[in-house]
Amino acid sequence: MTRTLFALTAMVAMAATSAQAGDCGSCYSSCGTAACGSACGSCGGCDTGCGGGACGSYAPGNCGGDCYQSVECTVMVPQQVTEYRTVTRTAYRQEQKERTYTVYKQVPRVETKTRTVNYHTWEDRTREESYTVCENVWEDQVQSYKVCVPYTEERQGTRTVCKPVWEEKTQEYTVQVPYQEERQGTRTVCKVVWEDATQEYTVQVPYQEQRTGYRNVWDTVQETKYRTVCRDAGHWVTQQVADPCNPCCVRCCRKWCPQVVHEQVPYTVCNRVCRQEPYTYNVTLCRPEVRTRTYKVCKHVNVEEPYTYNVTLCRPEVRTRTYKVCTHVAEEVPYTYTVCLHRWEDRTRTYKVCKQVPVQKTRVVNYKVCVPQTREESYDVTYYDSVPEQKTQTYTVCVPYQVEEQVPYTTCKLVPTTVTRQVHCGGGCGGSACGSCGSSCGGCNSCCN
Repeated sequence: MTRTLFALTAMVAMAATSAQAGDCGSCYSSCGTAACGSACGSCGGCDTGCGGGACGSYAPGNCGGDCYQSVECTVMVPQQVTEYRTVTRTAYRQEQKERTYTVYKQVPRVETKTRTVNYHTWEDRTREESYTVCENVWEDQVQSYKVCVPYTEERQGTRTVCKPVWEEKTQEYTVQVPYQEERQGTRTVCKVVWEDATQEYTVQVPYQEQRTGYRNVWDTVQETKYRTVCRDAGHWVTQQVADPCNPCCVRCCRKWCPQVVHEQVPYTVCNRVCRQEPYTYNVTLCRPEVRTRTYKVCKHVNVEEPYTYNVTLCRPEVRTRTYKVCTHVAEEVPYTYTVCLHRWEDRTRTYKVCKQVPVQKTRVVNYKVCVPQTREESYDVTYYDSVPEQKTQTYTVCVPYQVEEQVPYTTCKLVPTTVTRQVHCGGGCGGSACGSCGSSCGGCNSCCN
């Protein structure tokens, strides 16, 4: 609606501009006489035709000053007008209808029948059976064995006893008396000598090595998917409804007519995608490297060197001493002693021995036997019969029908309107050309313009 009004306003402005240019551009057409329009052949006639009151206050003789002219222009003015148009719409009215349908009912019917039933019963029975039992029988047995019995016995004996006897004696003895004597000699001395030695050894030297590996990187990738969305694309329908308060009056009511439309609507889902990404890492490795080192070696060297030493010597010297001498005299002495001896004795003992002796026995065993039997019994069977039944149903149906109605609407129309304007025509028309109106009609027309 706004675009339509803007376009109409632009058209009106263009029409008004063209009207001003057409009406005010020609002085003679506004005069309303053919004499002025045909008087362009001679300037005298133009002065006569335009100098009157028909063209307002214009006077060619006074074109040297400011000139104003009242011009009636026709302008197309937009105006909103309410009009009516006939619209055919579809209305609905509710009608009551009846329909007959058949309903089937399930009617139960019981019948009695007879059947033979097989069943089993348990009977108590007895039987005699023999069985063997191993019983324990104890017997006495005699066993002979030997026992070593200790006993003591006294015996007589003699033993030699040494008795000490002390006597004094004189003895000459030689004693070695020590004395010191200095002597010269040589000895072997082991001296320590250090020498430099060279040794090669292997060292594991670490170094860095760059390697390339792959790791899993998860990227988030947007994926567009579509889902079905239900949208109500209905429209409003204007209906005439009788006023319940005043049945003679009719009022218009707007009713929404739904129309469910299924549309595919895009939506974005973020998925995680795994990719292999290379990366560089450093590894510390070791390489063997042979190196040389110098170390001290200790050696022992034997060296002969002279030295002075003292020697202790002994000289013999005879001396006399008195001492006691113990002499042992042997004597035979009798004594009594006890001797522990052993002798073997025969003995007997009685012990019990258990034997397993089989014994036959009998017993009565009770047991049950499953015996098949039959019997007649009656039972009820229920059958369902389908019985048709007619029913009547009243339902409401919306019946469409066409209705013509006058709908008011507003439109914009251009209405011609006469407007009076004051047009300035002085300035550029001055001079002798305008006073004498010139030698050509073009000069006069330009003066009126």
